[in-house]
Amino acid sequence: MANARKTVDATVDASESFETIAMIKPEAMKEGYEKLAKSMSTFADFQKHSIEAMMASATALAKGFERAASEQTAFAKEAFEESVAAAKAATTSKSVQEAMEIQSDFARTAFEKQLGHATKLADHWNAVAKEAADPITKRYSDLVEMVQSYRP
Repeated sequence: MANARKTVDATVDASESFETIAMIKPEAMKEGYEKLAKSMSTFADFQKHSIEAMMASATALAKGFERAASEQTAFAKEAFEESVAAAKAATTSKSVQEAMEIQSDFARTAFEKQLGHATKLADHWNAVAKEAADPITKRYSDLVEMVQSYRP
């Protein structure tokens, strides 16, 4: 008996659902489908452009690392050569006083160059961060606009 009642209830529920679906006009179904298709197409385009933005951001970061490594290598090479030259000059000096002056001058200029190089690297990384964030920031703005366009 319980099985028969479940079957009757299921049949009633199915017929009510069918009647509800039958009441929907074909134009409304077509309009709903077209809206869904357009939304899916918009979402796919958005995702494609988002991936392109991520790739542009990653490219900017990679170029930034490459440039920083190149500049750091050149700076280290120059600093090493200057320290060798200062050491040679100090060892060939005629007095301890002269050797101390050479070392003092070298230390002062090395510190100033290191400070200048650190400032240059900080500026470089700020520029790289802005360049890498720009495509992602634009995609976020596009997302906000897209979400707001779907608001009632």
